[in-house]
Amino acid sequence: MIEEIKKYITEYAENYYCMGVSEGVPEEMRDGPVDDEGWVPWKVIPSNVTDSDLAEIEEQYGFKFPPYFSGYLKACFQLLDQINSNKYEENLVMMSCCPSDNPLGPLRDLMKAWSPLFNSGYVPFAEWNDGWGPMCLDLKAPSTEGDDFSVVWFDHDEIIPLGEDACGKRDQIEKYSRPLYGSFKELFFDVYAKNA
Repeated sequence: MIEEIKKYITEYAENYYCMGVSEGVPEEMRDGPVDDEGWVPWKVIPSNVTDSDLAEIEEQYGFKFPPYFSGYLKACFQLLDQINSNKYEENLVMMSCCPSDNPLGPLRDLMKAWSPLFNSGYVPFAEWNDGWGPMCLDLKAPSTEGDDFSVVWFDHDEIIPLGEDACGKRDQIEKYSRPLYGSFKELFFDVYAKNA
């Protein structure tokens, strides 16, 4: 599965504008010189993220990554942070990229920023559209395959005013969740492998 995920991400990146501000592109991911405006092309490279790296996050927040999500995190280092949803007419999914110098850092930062949602059974892992609010795995809504979870999003304009306490109580926040995908796997194939 990891090789399949790596193949789809690599193929996707071949058609993606792989440029980043030089400070955000680790040396080993650079695929050319820095231009006059401080931008540098980057490339997908093999990952060294392990199951034990992911287990630290799982233990900290009390959940288990679905297989395709853990495969996504272990497949390769990449900086694909703004990808288009095909299911939702080219709306953006702002994924947590995996830079080689801190592959789980962007995901950890996003999880920390929206950490009250964990108490409600939601695992934040990306942002919907242009930062409209967190996309989450809904741990109370397993997929039909049983080893994955539905993906929902919350509008930050609706949940931030509720405060951290309310965001940590499912009975107060569930009504604000908006369904997007039946599973992380469905999300992955929608954005990275639409022709698969």
